[in-house]
Amino acid sequence: MCGCDGRTYGNACEAAAAGVNVRQEGVCLSEGECTSNTDCPGSEYCLFTRGCGGSGLCQSRPEACLALWDPVCGCDGRTYGNPCEAAVAGVSVLATGACPPIRAP
Repeated sequence: MCGCDGRTYGNACEAAAAGVNVRQEGVCLSEGECTSNTDCPGSEYCLFTRGCGGSGLCQSRPEACLALWDPVCGCDGRTYGNPCEAAVAGVSVLATGACPPIRAP
């Protein structure tokens, strides 16, 4: 639980025992940190720097990209033409190259 004092507590009872109200569920994030796009302003997205989860940093979405073919696999499992196109879509890059095909069950 994230307390109104900006500290993370194990649960609401711990926060209450410290005399602190709960601001939100989950850990407290520093300014500019995020765990999903919903933590960022509308013109930004959550850029994960290590893999596709954990915490990232809010980054501005590019307005336009060069027409350069340099495919990347996005954290959403989709292939984008280049890292810029993934950023425009608000998606972090999982790996360089196209995503592997999804096999039907």
